[in-house]
Amino acid sequence: MEYWPKQAKLIQVDINADRIGLTKPVTVGIQGDAKLVADGILGQLSADAGETNRSNREAVVKTTKASWATELAGMDHEADDAGTTWNERARKAHPDRMSPRIAWRAVQRVIPKDAIVTSDIGNNCAIGNAYNQHFEQGRKYLAPGLFGPCGYGFPAIMGAKIGQPDVPVVGFSGDGAFGISMNEMVSIGRGDWPAVTMVVFRNFQWGAEKRNTTLWYQDNFVGTELNTKVDFSKVAQACGLKGVQVHTVDALEKALTEAVEGQMKRKETTLIEVYLNQELGEPFRRDAMTAPVKVAGISAGDMQ
Repeated sequence: MEYWPKQAKLIQVDINADRIGLTKPVTVGIQGDAKLVADGILGQLSADAGETNRSNREAVVKTTKASWATELAGMDHEADDAGTTWNERARKAHPDRMSPRIAWRAVQRVIPKDAIVTSDIGNNCAIGNAYNQHFEQGRKYLAPGLFGPCGYGFPAIMGAKIGQPDVPVVGFSGDGAFGISMNEMVSIGRGDWPAVTMVVFRNFQWGAEKRNTTLWYQDNFVGTELNTKVDFSKVAQACGLKGVQVHTVDALEKALTEAVEGQMKRKETTLIEVYLNQELGEPFRRDAMTAPVKVAGISAGDMQ
């Protein structure tokens, strides 16, 4: 798969000239404020710019989106790469647990259409990008993007609620990323904070890191396992919040519906801890890593 089309022409606008062309060769580099540059370019375009074959392009987009929605509706599990069996083993280890995709479809069915949603880094949230497509307005989906701020989802949803107190807000994070910012439950337990709803996907692993290592190191991994004894729902309760633990689709849909209702009507902050199996989706970038190459032998004597 090509993540960057080889024939693409790139115009890069950056306030910092040192960053232009830093990661990809550019056709045109412009140093300047992105908004000012965009306004300047738009001001030079004709009124009918972009109208050529617009209806055909819109039809292609509509057909493609419909096809993708149909494919997603029937996609319950993650496939394994050749030479790896992690996802197959994950399903067999916990056949009673939801997969990430099954959980995201449950979320998709009940989340309010006007909700502001935040996401986080990590494999489960990356899978969720495919399902967070319900937005009918702008500024509704706050994602960490390519900046990689681990733990972003929780504080971002707190800020979103302060900015839009009359709108339902729902944050999503994996258990690894949530551990980075979970201390903020102490803050929002105070009475002057507005209520939010936070969903934590509990699969007991740093999924993105494990996905890279299983792919590039012959199905092996190290340093990716999380403490199975931590109960985030009880930590939330200890902070004066409402903590709920769910294990099924029906329980997830019920808990999320009730949490949003409690947020908007009773000023209740709820943390929903969702137990999942350990399936792993696509890595962020298959072209960002290369298989390790052995450059020298290692012997026990080298370590003495």
